[in-house]
Formats: sequence, C-alpha cells, structure tokens
Amino acid sequence: MNNYILEYYQKINDGSIITGQWIRKLYAYIVEGIEKKDFYLDLKKANKAVKFIEAFCHHSKGKLAPELVKLELWQKALVSVIFGIVNEDGVRQFREVFILMGRKQGKTILASGIMQYIVYADGEQGADTYCLAPKVDQTELVFNDFYFSVEHEPELKEITKKRKYDIYIPASNTVVKRLPFSAKKSDGFDPQLTVCDEIASWPGASGLKQYEVMTSATGARSQPLIVSITTAGYENEGIFDELFKRSTRFLMGDSKEKQLLPFLYMCDDVEKWNDINELQKSLPNLGVSVSVDYM
Repeated sequence: MNNYILEYYQKINDGSIITGQWIRKLYAYIVEGIEKKDFYLDLKKANKAVKFIEAFCHHSKGKLAPELVKLELWQKALVSVIFGIVNEDGVRQFREVFILMGRKQGKTILASGIMQYIVYADGEQGADTYCLAPKVDQTELVFNDFYFSVEHEPELKEITKKRKYDIYIPASNTVVKRLPFSAKKSDGFDPQLTVCDEIASWPGASGLKQYEVMTSATGARSQPLIVSITTAGYENEGIFDELFKRSTRFLMGDSKEKQLLPFLYMCDDVEKWNDINELQKSLPNLGVSVSVDYM
C-alpha cells in the first residue's frame, strides 16, 4: 500500500517540493510521532480514503467539470494524515483540522471530497454533516460542490435524496445541511463532520461562539471531525486568529495539543510575497489549479 505521508515528507526534505516552515514542522511531527509510537499510521484506512475520493468525487467547476478528481501528492498526504493517523484503539487521532492556503488551490473540492468520504464510506450511522458559515450563500459553496459530485456519480445518487433544506441518505440515516450562524439553535446538534468555510472572514465574537458550540456538540461521537478551510483574512480576534495561535504554538512544541491538525501553507517571509519562489509555499497546487503565469 502507498505511504503518501512518507513520500511527501521525503520530497520536502530532498527539496523537490518547496514548502514553508509550518508544513515542514507538521510532517516532521507526524513522521517522528509514528516512529516513537505516539500514534500509529493505518495505511489501509489512509489508502481507502484517498481511493474513495479519486473514485467517486467530481470537479464541479471549470474545464475539468464533471471529471473525477485526481489528487496531487500534497492532497493525498493530507487525506492520509486525517484518516490514517490513529491512536492505540484504532480511532482517528485528530479531531480539529485547520487548512490555510492561498486562493485557487482547490480547498472547496478537497473539503467536498472529505465530506463525501465521511457520509458514504466512513461507516458511521447517522453521520450528520454541516456546512457552516456566517451567511446562507457562504454555506452553499461546499454544500453545492458536494451535491454536484453526488449527482454525477450514479452509485451515490441512487442512495441519496435531495430534500428542500438538506440532503438525506436513508441507508445510514445521515443528513447533510447548510448551517448559517445561529449558535443557540446549534445546541441540539450531534455532528460527525462540520466544515467551516473561509473562517478568516468570520466575525469575531459570534464566530468564536459558533465554533465552540459545534466542537462541544461532538461529545457523543467517537471520532468526529471539524474541518476549517480558509485563506488569510481581515477579521481580528476571531476564530481564525485563535486557531492560528493554537496551531503555531503546537508546531513550535509550546502546547499539549493532541487532536489539532494544522496545515499552514503560507510564506515564511511576507516581504517576499511577490517572489514566486517564496509565494509557492502558500500555493501547494501551483501549476495544477492555477498557473505560474497567472500568479
């Protein structure tokens, strides 16, 4: 079976893949953790998730739509860490996933693929899934990508019902919903997966509260996920700043975080933002979803 984590880590170390310091630190932490048996790599689970996404998930926009998604190595490694790194009981190690990178890098389709795997292949009954954002139109980005992909995959479409306000999978009693901010109304939810879209634009206090409500609602689940995807933004003292501070402290070895998984694709030197050699550290899909000439 393929070990995409080790393959990616080796290419980072030999210089054939250029990344910033935070990605280097993360993969060093993962590889060293496996070696020290702080946690374990279940290659069967990692490869299952990667293969599912490539076999069932479709592009919804651009010239590639509706072709099947073909994951790049960085995406295969990311998916492998989320679904393949487990504790001694075989349960997923990481619960909070924070994905930060530049624009046009395929964040939405990646989140949609993770959603499809959780909903159709993770084996959880009642795997309720929420697309969360401050406003309804923002919640529709990942939600619509998800449903477009399902509609173009006959095997999934056959077992899926599109209702007025949600998507329902009767066989597993699973619901997929759009969820604009309403912290009080979220108290009764029991999410297996929450996808938080563009958290850098979430307003401070209400964004922090909503994130807290959704994370605290997962107590009855054995291996829930909350996946936050974003570019850099402009809202100060909100959930973006909170997750970024937690992430960098963790990667510097200055915290006891065990279930946070930060993928921080960003420049090391912000003064060189117009240098493509530095900028590519924030653009892992450069040359695939966006060209060097465009940048």
